[in-house]
Amino acid sequence: MRVWFGAAVMALVVTCFGASSAWAQSETLEVRLESVARVRPDAARSFFDQLRKAVGQGDQAAACALLVYPQPHATGVVASAADCVARYDALFTVPVRRAIGRQRFEEVFVSQQGVMLGGGEVWFTRPCAKAPCAAATSAAELRVTALTTDVSTLMPPRGKQFMLCGVAGQKIRVAADGAGGAMLEVWYAPNLTGPAAREFPRATTISTLACSSRVWTFKDSERTYTVEELPCDAPQYPPPMGSVGRVTLVSAASSDGEALWCRDLLD
Repeated sequence: MRVWFGAAVMALVVTCFGASSAWAQSETLEVRLESVARVRPDAARSFFDQLRKAVGQGDQAAACALLVYPQPHATGVVASAADCVARYDALFTVPVRRAIGRQRFEEVFVSQQGVMLGGGEVWFTRPCAKAPCAAATSAAELRVTALTTDVSTLMPPRGKQFMLCGVAGQKIRVAADGAGGAMLEVWYAPNLTGPAAREFPRATTISTLACSSRVWTFKDSERTYTVEELPCDAPQYPPPMGSVGRVTLVSAASSDGEALWCRDLLD
């Protein structure tokens, strides 16, 4: 028997996860950027916009101009911007481009290492030879300092959001558990704010599809949620507009569930 999450898809309320969330960084983004990463917020925003524009438009020269050199990388040190352009597809892989394209500036993670995009695929900060570095006051002083193309090696900090979406009257949030895994929160309409109705502290299984699209399975005694990111071939087989993944629910009373598109709540 196929299990549907509700009788009808309901309009979901957009919820901002701020300082009150146990999974969020406590201070405001502006305070974290200035006091922790030592980067002026307007400089970080400007650099972020430049990077998104360059990568989004496929402007290889512009994107490579934003990296620090030499750039350590799993495929070998990137010596220069010209070297970056020559190896562009090996550096700006689908996971890296996806991390940049999906990242919202308001949700970046900030640490002393700098500003993190995605789950750690991209970091940027002001490069300097010796700590402590002077604070970055303009986008021109910032550079991408790390590109990670193998998402299996990433260890995102606890609470780093992977997915927030709505599906058939439910709000689904997947975030990093800080140990290389993921955790899940679920809200049921009409109570889409406040504490989650159901929590899964750790995924029972995590698998990877083509192009490093992740699939998480969360299970308790009553329900099993399987949450999938969009695969890299999604543009060739477009899902409904606004979809960021799919969610399948199987209850203890059933043996089969139907994968339903999960729509981005923050658009």
